[in-house]
Amino acid sequence: MKKLSILLLTLPTIYFAQLTTPLGQIQSTTNPEFKHVGIGTTTPQAILDIHANENIPIIRGNGGYIPTGLRFIDDAYTQPGQVKEWAIWKGNTWAKGLGFYRYDAVNRCQGGICDITLFLQDNGNVGIGYEAPKYKLDVNGSARFQDIISGGLNSWIFHSPDDGRTTLHIAPKNDALDWDWGKQFIINGANGNVSVSGKLEAKEIKVTTTPTADFVFEDTYQLPDLASVEKHIKEKKHLPEIASAAEMQKEGVNIGDFQIKLLQKIEELTLYSIEQNKRILQLENEIKTLKK
Repeated sequence: MKKLSILLLTLPTIYFAQLTTPLGQIQSTTNPEFKHVGIGTTTPQAILDIHANENIPIIRGNGGYIPTGLRFIDDAYTQPGQVKEWAIWKGNTWAKGLGFYRYDAVNRCQGGICDITLFLQDNGNVGIGYEAPKYKLDVNGSARFQDIISGGLNSWIFHSPDDGRTTLHIAPKNDALDWDWGKQFIINGANGNVSVSGKLEAKEIKVTTTPTADFVFEDTYQLPDLASVEKHIKEKKHLPEIASAAEMQKEGVNIGDFQIKLLQKIEELTLYSIEQNKRILQLENEIKTLKK
């Protein structure tokens, strides 16, 4: 009787709660205060420690609507607008795939918080904010990427440097190993500047600029005399106020400013033509008078 009493007293401190499964036994720790449970292991290291030594699924369901799912509930969230529950469901009816959902603490499916945040369709499409993505990645909202690379030889990379520059670089792949940064397209987010290494072709380009060349037609404008223009051309080999060919090759050309300067020269040429026409008419009248 004494031996039996001692055995009964020591059982609570050394027990193993066991349940036989195909993987082995469901085993608690020898010390109940840790509250660890293991499936397939006799030494669980976490609240739930599952060891699957075979190529079999850990969770499997066979329901008709949502066969398998996990729910994560935070009872600390009790106010409307708070996300109390996250759920992962494997659907096979209205949405065929694996979805991640969230639910409101009070209204559950009201107030705009009963929606799908991420869905992986059976066909491989991934939707963020979509339960029926039509593309390999379908995003309902804004997205931010460090780099985007489209694979293959004839591909492009969208790259944002990590050295502090707020720029976007778009470059083609020139071989199987490297990207051709010498033929890149750069957008500078800090000032809005765009750089293209190569030719730019467009059906229409609109350049907006504040100044115009209409000041040439003001009465106060001093039209250069042709003698000084001729002298400048002979010495400089280019029009006054127009950059030389060497300067254009070195510094480039500001299209907006250059167009205004060209318009100024056209307007000056128009004034020269008007003045010349007046002199021609005057000479014709003088000739007619002399003939009489």
